[in-house]
Amino acid sequence: MTETGVTEVLANFAVGEDTPHGDHAAEVSRALVDTVAVSVGAAGTDGERILRTWAERETAAGPATVWTSGRGTSASLAALVNGTAAHLLDYDDISPSMPLHPSAVLMPALVAVAETRDVPPERFVDAYDVGAATFRAVAEVLPQHVHYARGWHTTSTVGRVAVVAALARLVDARPDVARNALGIAASLVAGSRQNFGSMTKPLHAGTAARDGVLALELAEAGFTANPSELESAGGFLERYGDPDLSPVGSTADTLGERLEYWIDAWIDDWGLKRYPSCYATHRGIDAILQLRGRLAGRVPTSITATLHPRGTRALRDSAPATPTQAKFSLEYTLAAAYLRGDVALADFTDDGFDDPAVHALMGSVTVRENPVPPAGPAGFTTGYTVVQLAFADGTTASARVDVTHGQSSRPLTDVELRTKFQDCCAAGGLGAEETERLYAAVADRPGPAFTASIPRKGHR
Repeated sequence: MTETGVTEVLANFAVGEDTPHGDHAAEVSRALVDTVAVSVGAAGTDGERILRTWAERETAAGPATVWTSGRGTSASLAALVNGTAAHLLDYDDISPSMPLHPSAVLMPALVAVAETRDVPPERFVDAYDVGAATFRAVAEVLPQHVHYARGWHTTSTVGRVAVVAALARLVDARPDVARNALGIAASLVAGSRQNFGSMTKPLHAGTAARDGVLALELAEAGFTANPSELESAGGFLERYGDPDLSPVGSTADTLGERLEYWIDAWIDDWGLKRYPSCYATHRGIDAILQLRGRLAGRVPTSITATLHPRGTRALRDSAPATPTQAKFSLEYTLAAAYLRGDVALADFTDDGFDDPAVHALMGSVTVRENPVPPAGPAGFTTGYTVVQLAFADGTTASARVDVTHGQSSRPLTDVELRTKFQDCCAAGGLGAEETERLYAAVADRPGPAFTASIPRKGHR
């Protein structure tokens, strides 16, 4: 008897009837509110403007909506522009256990396709569950730490596979369509970490969303691919992972088990960002803000940040030269947080970045990794950051954070999420009334209906 292959396992999961034991509509709704917020917040930035202007030249008006302008375009181009915008501020959601930004890929693709189809609202939530589970399960079987260490951007690479699975569930695709779409999308995989700190990093999320839409639409039209692409010799898992280091046992069986696990558990491995910077900076920011609250304005002579092994991989190893690069600098974000009492969108503008006091304090920051935390218990789960301050009088202070403010076990409050939405909309040029109408429409229920409330904007 022929063993069921990985591609078929994933295709069957995508188009099957597996659903969580609980209702995740509230979590999916918060993910959509957050994703729309950070996308609209990127409106008018150089990266958004360049890409949106290019996209408007590529096609006439279509049925899917560009969130930063309110204009119509094709589903694939809407997914491209909205996915890129969602990741431009580096303010979109995260998975604490692995380097993923799920919603920046999944939401733009799901909304764009749902705008072109008659999709029941409950199927939107169902499809997001499938995509969120696929993101994490496929990353595990690669395994993701090997994949990421090679320089691949997991949001972009695994994202293409995850968005196809989500879209297949959304449109109730046939298994053969799902298999071909997975093969098409897996053949388009790309996205390198070497582009972190540039406009190309967020483009990775946009191209993953676009390629998922493209793969589904081509497969529906009869376009073919290797139906065993993921597991074939030289296929996706071998090209981008390491079979010798993947979980023990049959990869297909392991994938099936992890998909079944994550369709319920993704809500416990998820978070909304409190700060508009690389997630690897967030534990440190939380820690230094705790210290700042206790130290009444004293300026340290040195700051040491110690992270878990591999905790610095997404960070810069040299001083940032631009506000975008500063999002990936723990030195900058710690200095800004200590001096200003927060890390906000304004810290990554030219005026915010060009602050001599922040750059002076940056010079006192040391960043390192250690398998044993220098404070608190020796054990940790997904990661930790310890920040230690030293002062001229010889005194010291330290704080440790394992769980960031925004993770599912320590979530943003509804007020904090709404404030984030308002701040992002203001940054994107929306007025207070426009913002409130859009918030009400997005928060009403998960799905594409909110796009009717996006203000139609001209070129910025």
